[in-house]
Amino acid sequence: MDFEVKKYEEEALFLLSKLVSFRTVLDEFKPKSKEPFGNENKDCLKFILRYAELAGFKTYNADNYAGHIEFGSGDETLGILAHLDVVPVADQKWQSDPFVLTIKDGKLFGRGVVDDKGPLVATYMAFKLLKDAGFTPKKKVRLIMGCDEESGSRCLTHYFTKQPLPELGFSPDADFPLIYGEKAHCTYDFLGELAASEIIKEFECGLRYNVVPAVAKMKLNKDLTKEYQEYLAKHNYQGEIVEGYYVAYGVSSHAMVPQNGLNASFILFSFLNEVYPTPLSKFFVDYLTFDPFGKKLGYAIYDEQMKELTSNVGLVSIKDGKVKIGIDCRVPKEEHKAKLLACINAAASSIGFEVDVHSFGGFHYVDPHGFLVTTLMKVYREATGDLKSEPITIGGGTYAKFIDNAVAYGPLLPGREDVCHIADEYMFETDFLKAIEIYAKAIYELTK
Repeated sequence: MDFEVKKYEEEALFLLSKLVSFRTVLDEFKPKSKEPFGNENKDCLKFILRYAELAGFKTYNADNYAGHIEFGSGDETLGILAHLDVVPVADQKWQSDPFVLTIKDGKLFGRGVVDDKGPLVATYMAFKLLKDAGFTPKKKVRLIMGCDEESGSRCLTHYFTKQPLPELGFSPDADFPLIYGEKAHCTYDFLGELAASEIIKEFECGLRYNVVPAVAKMKLNKDLTKEYQEYLAKHNYQGEIVEGYYVAYGVSSHAMVPQNGLNASFILFSFLNEVYPTPLSKFFVDYLTFDPFGKKLGYAIYDEQMKELTSNVGLVSIKDGKVKIGIDCRVPKEEHKAKLLACINAAASSIGFEVDVHSFGGFHYVDPHGFLVTTLMKVYREATGDLKSEPITIGGGTYAKFIDNAVAYGPLLPGREDVCHIADEYMFETDFLKAIEIYAKAIYELTK
């Protein structure tokens, strides 16, 4: 079997450039519309389905929520779950246009090249390689593509009301060598009203719960310009005052690893608490700032297999006296829910706020000694020569959770920088080609 991928490089880069050009950021969810996640998501899905049809693959569109490209036949289905939507770029400073694939110094830059359009293209090219080589899988193989992974995965929830669940699968939307366990996921809000003693008039920070916000803006009814400039210099933080707003610049990161970022809201609340303390600034400093593991809130939890809980303040909004603080938690196991809820309710009561828990669940675990994991690990090790890296568990939530016997598998190689959800997202071109090889060999081994 010939797994030479170099001859597919030109087509792979062309297809990736086309997908990156679609601005597939969720604007508004319209469940009864022909474009439930927006026009760009609809057009991107239709483009890749039509592209695959012209190459001779069967395709299916589930009402523009999600779709699949199919290869092979059989009683069982191998599902490969990827997504076309991406996180926003509005509060990030890119060196190039995030919606134009830019190749520089051996790297592919663009929103989605790692998360998850690049891996999706790599999977499609693996289909093409196998088909061109004359291989016919003895299982149906479906590249299932959703349009709402970053905002709740309503895409696949809808898709699986129309199509059966595959018997096994993987999601190319995380790390190599393999991820066999994913933490439970919780999002919640602290909701309340400003005290009469507050000097904050407005506060705006964050676009999504699952992103460490890189920019925060605050307007005060007291002039602290001199103090803010001194504070920034003292702590070596980046910020400025623009049109009456105190602006802070942090470093974005994925919410599953908030310790890798610098939350811009923390800079502003720490400043305020240092020079002009208020009830809200004290609440922030006592319970939230610079604490990616929830120690201040009292829900720092560690599990030997699933590792530590992580906690990210993804959204802060203050307007017309109303306060909303949105938090994303990755919790080792679902059995930790009671402790989590007790801690956040205690914190809320300390300032007279309420708690609104949006969701809790999604713990996922696959036997690391079973056929799926051992086969995929064998493929990875033979393709890379890496015999040291072991399968892991993470705090991220991938599409793998939709299938009991599914894992997350690539594309990020061990030792590579995790650039998901941040400015100048990139993937090494050699890693992109290696992903095509690994996915082709994995499909072959799982379906021969």
